[in-house]
Amino acid sequence: MLLKKAVPNSVRNTFGTVRASTYTEDGLIAARISEFLFSGRFDVAYQLGKSTESWGTMDLRWRVFVACWAAQHVRHLPGDYVECGVSRGGMARAVVEYTEFWNLDKKFYLLDSYCGIPDAMRQSSAVLEFDYSECFQAVKETFAPFPNVRVIRGIVPNTLQDVDSQQIAYLSIDMNCVEPEIAAAEFFWDRLTAGGVIVLDDYCYSDHYALQNKAFSEFARRRDVEVLALPTGQGLIFKPQGPRS
Repeated sequence: MLLKKAVPNSVRNTFGTVRASTYTEDGLIAARISEFLFSGRFDVAYQLGKSTESWGTMDLRWRVFVACWAAQHVRHLPGDYVECGVSRGGMARAVVEYTEFWNLDKKFYLLDSYCGIPDAMRQSSAVLEFDYSECFQAVKETFAPFPNVRVIRGIVPNTLQDVDSQQIAYLSIDMNCVEPEIAAAEFFWDRLTAGGVIVLDDYCYSDHYALQNKAFSEFARRRDVEVLALPTGQGLIFKPQGPRS
């Protein structure tokens, strides 16, 4: 997960009026209603995610909210949850809290090397400069209170077969490297429940992710769906709920 510093704290709207920004984090500046990002149920979930130290000193509330919203949106659909690219577990921990995952009759599979991007994939990685550290034990401790969360260590795509669920409602992909990201999407697409969602953390975050942007746009085109590109840099893909006309 590549992090950027906030930009200046004012924006000019369509009519040329300069307005004070209400949100300046993670490379995104906005003058919008954003209290929901700093209070209530989401704030609790976000702070628990941040406590894993997944984002260092940075904040990325809106990006985390998108993942939490998507996970909540599909919580009543049949199918389990999968996150490919976990790092220290911040995003998954926020999702678990926001959805009250311990009350769901679902499993949450967390797939990562838990020690960074493999050497064989680093040449095509977007975040060579990011210093990943060994965190497997820390992640296991974070999710130990949740028996329906399964922490799987290894390199994607090798570990995809360890997800034994035949239905997936929520798939989060954030590996900062195009080959395992596309492999995960290809592997799980047929298992994705109608109405299920794929959250692409890297889709349009910056030029560093041009390979992911191109690959997932083509992935969606082949399936006659579209990626919803978001100002957070993420992309959402929803599995169609019925035959396409």
